Amino acid sequence: MLSILSGCHSPEKIVTSEVRQGLNSLSAQFSTGEYKNDANAKFTLQIANPDQELQVIPIPWYYPEESTNETEITKMKVTANLDDNTIIEPGLSVLDLTKENPIKVKKADGSIKNYIIRGERKKSNKCAIINFTLNTPEISGVIDQDNKTISLITVDQLGMSTASVAISAHASISPDPTVARDYSEPVIFTVTAHDGTTTAQYTVQKTIPPKINYGFRPGSQTELWVSDLSVKYGIANGANKNHTLAAIGNHLILSVGTEQHYFNATTGEKLGLIAGSRDLAGGAITSDKAGNLLMCNNTTKNNTFTIWTTNSVSKEPVVLTSMTYTLGKGVRLGAKISVQGDITKDAIIVVPTWAWANPPAHNEFIRWIVRDGVVGAPEAIVATNIVNWNSANTDVVYGSVNPQGNYFITNYGGAGNKLNAVDGATNNGVGMLATSTWGANSNFNAVDAVEFNRATYVAIYGGMHFTYSQCLGYMFDVTTLDQFTERIDNSPSRVFTTNEYKFGSPVFASSDIVLVPSVDGYKLRLYYTDGNCRSLVAWEFDCIDK
Repeated sequence: MLSILSGCHSPEKIVTSEVRQGLNSLSAQFSTGEYKNDANAKFTLQIANPDQELQVIPIPWYYPEESTNETEITKMKVTANLDDNTIIEPGLSVLDLTKENPIKVKKADGSIKNYIIRGERKKSNKCAIINFTLNTPEISGVIDQDNKTISLITVDQLGMSTASVAISAHASISPDPTVARDYSEPVIFTVTAHDGTTTAQYTVQKTIPPKINYGFRPGSQTELWVSDLSVKYGIANGANKNHTLAAIGNHLILSVGTEQHYFNATTGEKLGLIAGSRDLAGGAITSDKAGNLLMCNNTTKNNTFTIWTTNSVSKEPVVLTSMTYTLGKGVRLGAKISVQGDITKDAIIVVPTWAWANPPAHNEFIRWIVRDGVVGAPEAIVATNIVNWNSANTDVVYGSVNPQGNYFITNYGGAGNKLNAVDGATNNGVGMLATSTWGANSNFNAVDAVEFNRATYVAIYGGMHFTYSQCLGYMFDVTTLDQFTERIDNSPSRVFTTNEYKFGSPVFASSDIVLVPSVDGYKLRLYYTDGNCRSLVAWEFDCIDK
């Protein structure tokens, strides 16, 4: 008989081969109130010196920063980022950060480090001029934040004038820009942050800054502001609401299909409803590159379809063109409207139509060509060799005012969530960007195009259709289609991707994106909105040679 005997012993303690600092960061969030557990209201301290016993988490004095809501830090949910095999005793939970809270951090090698955690409300050190507009004559200054200069680009003789200025939240500026000053000479303004000590000096003068040779300057992209539509403005999503955008000067307009709100485009401050705000029955708005607003109703076949226009938020829109909708093969139109150019000169206006079919079989839009300010007759245009659609979640825009040039289509449904490029001369698809890696569950229903500093850009946005949708905007250089290949998220033509914001959950999918060049040609803004995400976001680019 063969017997096998075995012994046993206590296992050795496993110690990781590399023991790091243990505690890497501490984060605090509100545990009560309007911003309870809000991922965007998470304030993090990176542990730069792990040997320092007292660790102070900075909390902004106001939240949101541009509001007057003073923060309360007596009940903050505190979490930590730890190395592997590291524990905190006692476990972190809701803490009063006005007091000192002792903890012990036990690392993988068994060593223990004592810390004290507290918070400190901090006044902002931001002290920037965000927007500067001379009032006489009206000139938008080109701001160089690196060199703290503001260029007034004009051939006019400048003299005494007041100025309208937007600065960092809770900062102050001197001298007072609302007092008339002589702008024939350089004028210096000092901005003092809310903390009372951090300052920045800006020099305002008539000048022409140099431009780079092509497109926007890499690295110039700046996120100006981000807003939760519900929390900040009280604008709620709902069934059959339609979120679309337009811009007039420094005013951004948001239509939800039933009314049109307008905002300070530089700061995101809500200013009210435009004159003549109206129920468009789920219709849409847009704007041309000269700052003319277009708005249209949403209607079915054999009913009246109208496009209105205005060039001011204080002037009620008037009829630009109207028709009885009998043209083409669609059964409904008006959920999207796009325009390229200047409707007082040359432009192309586009409104997609749609009809339900499964699988999707629709590929038509209505086009109006504007020449010398005169709107031509509507035409039904049918695109081929593209991804077809079957709903209102479709958008079409031309890349220029040349009807023979390329135009671009994106849509949701069926094989959608792609970006098609179509030859305007043949109306045949000549390029396509495939769905992004995580974009299959998004709702791509918004596209816009702009010519900026000798480049042509197209931007699209994929919005929330499900809670797990990826919600991102992308911009592509389509001056030529040589690099218009691969997927939306990895195409060689991709030049920019937005951040992702998901404040809300699916109710009714609608979104929009617009590209707005400044009158002087030095800056380009990208705005987008998403009804389900409850987001309204502004980005800015420039072509200043620095």
